[in-house]
Amino acid sequence: MVVMIAVLSYTPLYAQTPMGHVILRPLLDPRPDTSTFEIWLKKVDPQWDYVANGTFRIEVPSLALTGGIDPAVHSFSYENASSQLAPLGPYLVANSSVYHLEPEVFAQRMSVMLLCPDSVDDCARLSNVGDSLLLGRFTLSTKDGSFLSDTVTFIADDRQLAMAFKIDHDSVTGVGLTRNVWYVKHDNVPFGSNVRYISEPPPPDSCNGIFDFRGTYLGDLQVELGFDVNDEHCYKGYWIERALLNPRDPTNLVFQPLPRLNYNVDNSLRSCRCLRPQSRSGYLDSVQFRREQYAYRLMGEFQQYYGGDTVAIDTIFIRVPNAIISNAVLLENPFSNGTTVRFNIDDRVRLTGSVFDLGGRLIANLVDEGGTPIIDRDYPKGVAYLAYFRAPAIASQGLYNIVLVAIPVNDSSIEEQSRVVLKGQLIR
Repeated sequence: MVVMIAVLSYTPLYAQTPMGHVILRPLLDPRPDTSTFEIWLKKVDPQWDYVANGTFRIEVPSLALTGGIDPAVHSFSYENASSQLAPLGPYLVANSSVYHLEPEVFAQRMSVMLLCPDSVDDCARLSNVGDSLLLGRFTLSTKDGSFLSDTVTFIADDRQLAMAFKIDHDSVTGVGLTRNVWYVKHDNVPFGSNVRYISEPPPPDSCNGIFDFRGTYLGDLQVELGFDVNDEHCYKGYWIERALLNPRDPTNLVFQPLPRLNYNVDNSLRSCRCLRPQSRSGYLDSVQFRREQYAYRLMGEFQQYYGGDTVAIDTIFIRVPNAIISNAVLLENPFSNGTTVRFNIDDRVRLTGSVFDLGGRLIANLVDEGGTPIIDRDYPKGVAYLAYFRAPAIASQGLYNIVLVAIPVNDSSIEEQSRVVLKGQLIR
């Protein structure tokens, strides 16, 4: 059987300006042995609609004088799920309805082959002039850990860089002035010299991570520390130091490293060496003294690639209070049958609440919501606690002292207690 194939021959009318841009965009990669870049398509002429086949050849100029990219030394790959082409999948010989990206090392250069679906109706479309589409993100790395430049460029070879396009106007059956003005959408015509290939320079690499170092006093002589950072690609790891503030010489801080809060001991203090925001919290430190102020300093060590220096990142100050009762107030005053005391506790304490007349005679103890007297009762650090005074029948009209006494749970020394006295007026 002889199959006759009719071939229609015509000379296309190429645009005078580029129909599209193919953009090679290096990304900042903190790894000295890795280069990461993206390939973008941008529509700059209305004649181009659909994304079809293409082959892109890319080189690392710094390797050109030493033989280029060697598969024995270098690894080249596509970053999964980075492409805006959809659907994207494995290569299908027949009836392909997906895009396929094939990165490989070819002739000492990187090669990215793009294969489009068989049907134009399955192809991605750039509808408007100025629209861009990410073909994918790719990574070149060395297998032996040797240094790799972030500068990558397209190779100026129109045959290898041919990027086909598809237009939904008929270039074959059109007549008169419309003939050859638009390509039929099933045409698969190389851009040739009608596309501009742009190799962007790598972004500047600077170690300008922004840190938010924070801490809070938990009570029981425990301080919790943590920090956020927007970009830590320059750092190898961190540790935390502490100093006791001398009120007579507050600028003279003698910091001591906290042995457990060091990246050599705690892996969570190691840098991810990445550009993504990171958050770390839950680092506990036990202090020794109350009524003192402590300074905490976050330290960082740069990677060797960035100099390997040790730097002080940020310093914060934490006040460790005496076991005090704060913001105590009577919710009803004067009162007839009783009143409510609201108060905060700034540390875990043992609390006793009592009511005395002006002669110093004990009239009653404050009680909790269930009516149980508050005598040497444990209270954790917290706010808006409530205690109740229920005036007994023997209490006559007049002024009373409502007294709260707190002693730290882990420190029973008398000089460390906290006392609050509230004046209340009973009206019978």
